[in-house]
Amino acid sequence: MKTVAALTLLLAAAVAGLPAAVASELVLPEQGGIARQVPPAIPDFTDAETLTRFAPVAQGRLWGNPDFPVLLIRGIESADPVYVLIVLDARNGKETWSLIEDPMILVSVAKREEETPETYVDEGFVTQGKPSGAYVQVEGATNFNDLTGLLEAGYASATSRKSM
Repeated sequence: MKTVAALTLLLAAAVAGLPAAVASELVLPEQGGIARQVPPAIPDFTDAETLTRFAPVAQGRLWGNPDFPVLLIRGIESADPVYVLIVLDARNGKETWSLIEDPMILVSVAKREEETPETYVDEGFVTQGKPSGAYVQVEGATNFNDLTGLLEAGYASATSRKSM
């Protein structure tokens, strides 16, 4: 499957880490108590039943920075999505990060019947460097060997959407 290979290459190329540990239309708490809405394609990782359908594949760091953990999670058996790639913004003042509490700044969801994963970026992060909880789909996201490139493509999607 090309999607699985692409996501695996992406993680290997962009991350300097090793093995570790998903939101329908869900409102997740953000640091400071601000709620946010995530796209429907993203599984609800706050739900215990949903968690049982997924297994961790790998964990790493974007740009080698511990404040930006990268997680690759796969669906077990016939669970869709097949893979979810998540980059968190864990600049939370703690030594740890949380899939539930820390903002997701990039999420790519690979499904069985789709050749290209759905990829979203946090609009505030890519335009202002600070997570906003508002997500924009990355148009034409096909290069999964470069997380920085995906964030840049997300910036282009976010700024073109505003200029319409």
